[in-house]
Amino acid sequence: MAKHVSAEQVEVARNVDLIDYLERKGEPLKKEGRYYRHQVHDSLVIKDQMYAWNSRDEKGAGVINFAKMFYGMSFPEAVLDLNEQGYKVKDNSQEQRPKEPYQYPFHYEVNDRTKAKDYLTNERKIHPKIVHWLENKDLIAQDKLGNVVFKWKQQGEVVGADRQGTSLMKDGRVFKGIDKNSHGSAGFSVDIGKPNSIYLFESPIDALSYWSIKKNKLQNTRLVSMSGLKRQTMIDEIKRMGKEDHTVNQITFCTDNDKAGREFANKYVCLMSKQVSRINLPTSKDWNVEVRKQKELEMER
Repeated sequence: MAKHVSAEQVEVARNVDLIDYLERKGEPLKKEGRYYRHQVHDSLVIKDQMYAWNSRDEKGAGVINFAKMFYGMSFPEAVLDLNEQGYKVKDNSQEQRPKEPYQYPFHYEVNDRTKAKDYLTNERKIHPKIVHWLENKDLIAQDKLGNVVFKWKQQGEVVGADRQGTSLMKDGRVFKGIDKNSHGSAGFSVDIGKPNSIYLFESPIDALSYWSIKKNKLQNTRLVSMSGLKRQTMIDEIKRMGKEDHTVNQITFCTDNDKAGREFANKYVCLMSKQVSRINLPTSKDWNVEVRKQKELEMER
């Protein structure tokens, strides 16, 4: 077993292109838009140097970390393996180019939002009054493909958007995506009253599911989707509250009840004062499963 590698070897390994490494390893990958999906382990997706193996709650970045996670290598073994074949070096040109400003594609919206509203209320069990309120506030829309659009608004301007499919694609999955050039650390957010607290979620659906469950209890708060587990979104939302003259008295982590969600919540609650931070996880995997179970129980009564 390798015990020592040089700094030069580590630097070479870090710069290996993850996709080239996997393809030359014989891993069956399929390109889906900006992502690659493993064709045997279909919950494993890769974008640039980042990866997420959702069924195993494994998320990370960097080819060395991937080799350790996927192939069970030690750090030195991964570094030596990445130095052996003369793998392609990752392309940094895209990182160096300035990002184009986000422009919301209004022309892609449709006036008939029946499919989007039906999906939210009947399949996802979001309370109809909440869906109606979101539509009136122009926070949701429907696009030409029938996707629900969750608009990220700041000071009335759309700075990004999540898109959620409302029907199965040919491969049996449901489309999920974020608009190109969306503000990297922003997210879908909803203010209930004059906010003095923040509730953090992993998706717009989870935020709206929580609101549906707690609709008579939530007051003066901001529900925020991080579209994953994004530390910078949390930080920027706290800053934005201050710029908008809102005092943040409490931050509640409402992440998924899985390994990644629990670790994220516990990490930042430990870094914050106990007086201003707390964790509120669903008993189910996520808040949408929670609200759907609640609706099933109500129907059985």
